Amino acid sequence: EAAAEMDLVVAAHLGSASGVNSTVLGAGIPTFYWEAHSMYCVQGMGHVASMIAHGIFEKWQNLKFVLIECGVAWLPGILWRLDNDYRALRKESPWLKRLPSDYARDHIRLTTQPLENPAERKQLHNLLETIDGQHTLLFATDYPHWDFDDPTATPLPKAWQEDIFRNNALKTYRRLGKQAG
Repeated sequence: EAAAEMDLVVAAHLGSASGVNSTVLGAGIPTFYWEAHSMYCVQGMGHVASMIAHGIFEKWQNLKFVLIECGVAWLPGILWRLDNDYRALRKESPWLKRLPSDYARDHIRLTTQPLENPAERKQLHNLLETIDGQHTLLFATDYPHWDFDDPTATPLPKAWQEDIFRNNALKTYRRLGKQAG
């Protein structure tokens, strides 16, 4: 409520390999770092589903939520499932006026780091089109970590880069955009 009132973005950097923020999965605490690192998306799914189902974006219609460093390829699948389940069970959440994917498109933003990089780049581009990636992704590098994304070698479509590298952040962080304008 305070973030919406102040026109601030809520951003969450999810997951960790250890400590109180460790990634606990249905199978327990991961044994290996690469196992935990690959599963950060699970926490992102939970946050997206919960925020939409509880009507956060219906109640605070200007609020933006940014998920930092939990990948992007998982988003289409969870939105398809949320849309289908919402259609079948909409009586559970009568406060929602639109499909979950509509709320996500308007309110959820993801950072590109770590951006999935399949062998066929077109597969990534097709997936990103399903979430309007040109307008919903914010560039993040995570430099100097071992898995940082090099902005000069990004697998994003060239036509989208100005939006993802700059414009989307200015639109999402509106107060920053006002200062830049």
